[in-house]
Amino acid sequence: MEIRKDKLRIKIILMSMGFSAFIALVVASVSFYISQKYLKESERQSAYINLQLLGSEIDSDLNTIYGFANWLQLSSDVENYLTRAEYYYENYPVNYRQLSLSAWEKLNEEYRTNASHELINRIIVSTPDGARYLQLVRSVGSTTPNLAVSIMNSPYFDTLMNAGGYKYVGLIPSPATKSGELIYPIIRPIKAFSSSYTIGWLYAEIPEEVITRHIKNIKLPEDSDIYMTFGGDITYKYEEGRLIADNIPEEAITFRLSDRDISVSIVPSRREFRSRFSNYILLTAAVLLFIFIVGTILSVSLRNTIDRPVNAIIKRLIRVGEGDFSRDTSIEWNNEFGEIGKGINDLSENVDALIKTKLSDERTKQELEYRILQSQINPHFMYNTLNTIKWMATIQGADGISDMSTALSRLLKNISKSKDNLIPLENEISLLDDYFTIMKYRYGGTIELEYEIDDRELLKLSVNRFSLQPIVENAIFHGIEPKGSAGIISVHIFSEDDTLRIDIADNGVGMDESAIKRLMSGESEASSNDFFKDVGVSNVNSRIKFAFGDEYGLSVESKEGEYTIVHFVLPLNDKASVDNEEIKENE
Repeated sequence: MEIRKDKLRIKIILMSMGFSAFIALVVASVSFYISQKYLKESERQSAYINLQLLGSEIDSDLNTIYGFANWLQLSSDVENYLTRAEYYYENYPVNYRQLSLSAWEKLNEEYRTNASHELINRIIVSTPDGARYLQLVRSVGSTTPNLAVSIMNSPYFDTLMNAGGYKYVGLIPSPATKSGELIYPIIRPIKAFSSSYTIGWLYAEIPEEVITRHIKNIKLPEDSDIYMTFGGDITYKYEEGRLIADNIPEEAITFRLSDRDISVSIVPSRREFRSRFSNYILLTAAVLLFIFIVGTILSVSLRNTIDRPVNAIIKRLIRVGEGDFSRDTSIEWNNEFGEIGKGINDLSENVDALIKTKLSDERTKQELEYRILQSQINPHFMYNTLNTIKWMATIQGADGISDMSTALSRLLKNISKSKDNLIPLENEISLLDDYFTIMKYRYGGTIELEYEIDDRELLKLSVNRFSLQPIVENAIFHGIEPKGSAGIISVHIFSEDDTLRIDIADNGVGMDESAIKRLMSGESEASSNDFFKDVGVSNVNSRIKFAFGDEYGLSVESKEGEYTIVHFVLPLNDKASVDNEEIKENE
């Protein structure tokens, strides 16, 4: 039997090698006769592929640059700056500085995080007359005074501004510096969103190296050159890292970048063609020899290299399917199949760990549900007991005790039953009234709470639960109490600039800037020991930003010895409103 197997293996090897040799000889013979005809075309095709790769790299960079330029044209921050800059500069210099700084910071953040940061030396966003502009630069350096006006006075400004798209005027010296650095300028109009009215323009400088850095990576024969053409008639030849004005030879191969008036050309090397033809003959002979060697090696090693590892992996998968998740190191060979085996072992262990984690999580979940059930008993017991105290106080004529127990009962009921983070402002005011009732008796009636509501419809809007109380608590403890005399806290509810505004003011001792910073950072709340010690001013500010966005939140205005005002800024829209049915349900 062994003899027959050996003979069969030899026959298979000989047949494989003979068939491969026959095919190789036929292909080599035919290829040899037609190689001279098509080798030149192959050389041109190879050059064209290099051009495609070069063109795609340049095109990719230009797409990044134009994408960022398009973003600037559509940016609301840019529109906001351009439409307000001149007015603010003439009438409100402080507001203009704030407007400029805010717009510059947002644009600079986008510029620094965008890939175009490495491709664009300088970006300018200017008003139509060039009087007001923002400038983003990749590196700090000297800049030409009145740069925007200088750009507008350049001969190519109107051409690029009115081109209706991205147009190319070739390499020009940068108007921003006196170094003579050559750049490709981009100038585009910026129009208002609501109309076609031009509110400004943007300018970008693309350094010459954006193009040349890709050409440097291409290894060319000594008798081969690369050319770049812009706008169909402006041509440069690449020489020693620079682009020099020149004309394209007739034998050059040209590749046009997608959707752009830019093309890349290359002159194929004749020396390379002759060398490739000689190499082709040697390669044909080497292929014949290689086929004989590879055919023998593959026939012998196929079984040991592939069949055995595959069978072992299949058996391991069957055991995993039957529930055996233990690690089998015998399938972790030092090759690609070993990586598959290691992955199967890792997957098995992960599945086993996941099952154990799931069981542990279920047990933990049951324990937490039991603890939550326990935590719900005490608040209910407390406010039921307080209701009993209220009725006993009412019967005995102790109205103060009745009022305090009623207020505290409602507070506990609010805490134990409500799960909503957002509630109607009307409900939040009711909660504040309950809290203030307790504090008023605590301070013997020396503090007062006043409301000024411009529009009762504002009370239907949603606010964060327990957002007013911490502010009033801070006003009492840190504003009025240190004063040592009676105090008044006023709550003003109104709308302004499409936002809901709430101002909570007290006539207490006030605070300095460092105290305001500590208050907003939460440092001043660490020692608080009152009922709502975990819901401080900084907590309220964070919850507002989390619920509605970073543009909303708290700010503090104060003058030492006179007053403190906490300003709320909240959204004023339909999504934040709560209808009457929801108000009744929450009550």
